[in-house]
Amino acid sequence: MKNYLPKRLSFNHDWLFQLEDTINGEAPALNDESWRKLNLPHDWSIEYPVDQRNRTGSGGGFAKAGIAWYRKHFKTTEDIRNKHISLMFDGVYMDSTVYLNGKEIGRCSYGYSSFSVDLSDCLEEDNVIAVRVDNSLQPNSRWYTGSGIYRNVWMDIYENVHIAQWGVFCYTDKICKEINQASLRISATINNKSNKRVNTGVIHRIYDHEGNQVSFSGAPLTLEPGAGGETLVYPGIKHPHLWTDTDPYLYTLKSTVVVNSEPVDTVLTRIGVRTATFDSDKGFLLNGENVKIKGVCIHHDCGPSGAVGYRETLERRLQTLKEMGCNGIRCAHNPPAPELLDLCDELGFLVMDEAFDEWMLTKDKNNNYYSEGFAYGYSQFFGNNAEKDLLRMLHRDRNHPSVIVWSIGNEIPEQCSQDGVKILKFLRDICHREDSSRMVTCACDNIESIQPYIARNDFLSELDVVGYNYTGRWRQRAETLYDEDRINYPERRICGSENSAGWGAVRGIYGSDLSYATQTLDFQWLWRYTASRDFIAGDFIWTGFDYLGECRWPSRGSTAGHIDTAGFVKDSFYFLRSIWNTEKITLHLLPHWNWEGEEGDFKQVIAYTNCDEVALYLNGRLVGKKSFHCPRHGCVTAWNDFPKIKATTHDLHLTWDVPYEPGELKAVGYKNGEAAVETVVRSTGKPVALGAVTDRQEIAVDGVFHINISTIDSNGLHVPDASPVIHCEVKGPAHLVGMDSGDLSDHTLYNSPDRKMFSGYLMAMIYADGPGTIDVVFSTEGMSDLEVRVKSK
Repeated sequence: MKNYLPKRLSFNHDWLFQLEDTINGEAPALNDESWRKLNLPHDWSIEYPVDQRNRTGSGGGFAKAGIAWYRKHFKTTEDIRNKHISLMFDGVYMDSTVYLNGKEIGRCSYGYSSFSVDLSDCLEEDNVIAVRVDNSLQPNSRWYTGSGIYRNVWMDIYENVHIAQWGVFCYTDKICKEINQASLRISATINNKSNKRVNTGVIHRIYDHEGNQVSFSGAPLTLEPGAGGETLVYPGIKHPHLWTDTDPYLYTLKSTVVVNSEPVDTVLTRIGVRTATFDSDKGFLLNGENVKIKGVCIHHDCGPSGAVGYRETLERRLQTLKEMGCNGIRCAHNPPAPELLDLCDELGFLVMDEAFDEWMLTKDKNNNYYSEGFAYGYSQFFGNNAEKDLLRMLHRDRNHPSVIVWSIGNEIPEQCSQDGVKILKFLRDICHREDSSRMVTCACDNIESIQPYIARNDFLSELDVVGYNYTGRWRQRAETLYDEDRINYPERRICGSENSAGWGAVRGIYGSDLSYATQTLDFQWLWRYTASRDFIAGDFIWTGFDYLGECRWPSRGSTAGHIDTAGFVKDSFYFLRSIWNTEKITLHLLPHWNWEGEEGDFKQVIAYTNCDEVALYLNGRLVGKKSFHCPRHGCVTAWNDFPKIKATTHDLHLTWDVPYEPGELKAVGYKNGEAAVETVVRSTGKPVALGAVTDRQEIAVDGVFHINISTIDSNGLHVPDASPVIHCEVKGPAHLVGMDSGDLSDHTLYNSPDRKMFSGYLMAMIYADGPGTIDVVFSTEGMSDLEVRVKSK
């Protein structure tokens, strides 16, 4: 039996682009020779200057929008002739219409849905695919969306009898620990596009990571001409290697369609053997064990590449979150790029996959976001398209073991209305019908707020899991948080779907009012509460990364993240690592120690640590020793018998007020009475040289790599307050995607070769256009050039 695999070809190359609403832009005979040549994915908004007059407004990051056309010429070659051909668009923002040889063959209004169009009936020898993208109705979003075909496009080639798009669905039905066996449920939808009745069948083989077959099953199926059908099997796996957030083990499911003993189609699906559920008493259960969700919300932009999320960039971001101790991702507030979920499967993240930010009622993008005028949004399309778009998300994403819960909405105004209850039931029932293995939530921000905006209890009671946004926002909840609901609704499953962990912190900037300790105080209180109560599943904090949009001019984005848009970590990153990452010792000091002209002024020095005790020294002199314990210790054996500890604070950080003098701050962290780690912050001199670190020495063609540039002084120390202008020159088969310092008030075009460093750092993102040697040269006034070499293959 031959190993037949359907062809999936990248359709990203050799497109033509025009940023205007071209008359007859779909016509095959249109003269497009003057159009711009480019490869996908492509976001045109990020290529233009931000402008306060742009109708996207502060919500959309003052970005350029509009209407544009994409066209691509291609031939019907032998390998696709007489086949079933479709194009898969992973994401087009927004309201896109697709034409083949002048005929409309599909459209998708939702800018975050993946969708396919069938080419089979309209193919000729010479073909023109045209896509009109309409992002002109503004403002239509509360964050930066980008514009264009900003995700990948694929050509899928099938035989007449084949597995339907997203037609294989596998999940773990049960794990029996007593006999160490897992029972799976696998369904497969098969299409017969021929004009004959077909006796067919599906064979499922499951392979472990080493390629060993661990399960075999199959089912027959008879299909009438032009019809489809479904098979269902319940195979088992003995001694399964379970998928967890700390050990994300993946199997490969190979599903083969057989006609007359010959394979005609095969689909490979990565699966994880795991169960995931929520419990009103035990919180979130992964494989029956309590796991606290330590999550972040993320928007979809990636800084200098805009809405384009290259796989390498997404991987870099997720690895940074893992280092922080994060194990959860909430896709705020839309279906993510497929590559993000692939990486979450591989790296071990627990994902809240979210469908919508609006239902029928349009959210105010104006008053809340400092703009003026009428607002648009997905509400324009919800009535006609909600079921279709929800099904696209469910079918595309339901095989990912990382996806643990479906979210059908974020801060929906209808949470306060009877109509909202009806819509919720409609969406929830679709989720249950299509995937009985996962629960459904909705992120609600008005629980126990003030009338008439209070979330209705009959709305909340229809949710499998109640998502709480900013649980401490309303009235006495600033102190009691979930306690009142725990008493009044003991059967309610509770998860923190969005809470603040420190707003507005800009990397490397410290106020003179000594207030930067307060950046994490709210979350310190919330996390002490969350960590000590099993019934709370966990929390998704706002946000993991800074993001474009939701801002006030002259900023182009929000600094709510713990990592900036360039991927550089902020001080609060180390606070979260100190409480979330128990595998590594954390001891981080802030601020920097360059305060020339402020000698003698007191500076608040903060340590984020998971050490038992920290001693702080200034130029070799002991400033003091401090420690904290959380939760606090009670009596050990009898009244007044307390552990002998040196706790000086119940906060989750340590502080000292230190008069500034140049030199060295050193912190020594102790574990079990022994010195375990040292951290030093030194005063530096002026920058004399550039330093650079690349995340890859080799890169595949059409991939990206990232280079972090810094400045160093004559002693080899990083200079944290340097800000020279850096020039980037790329030599070889590559180009600069963009440079980013994390400074959202810098309006320099990201793809400019010149950009100012911010707080001592700058990042360059480089795209490999072809194979060969890539040299990237950085230069600035008064310092020697620095060259970084990377091989592309």
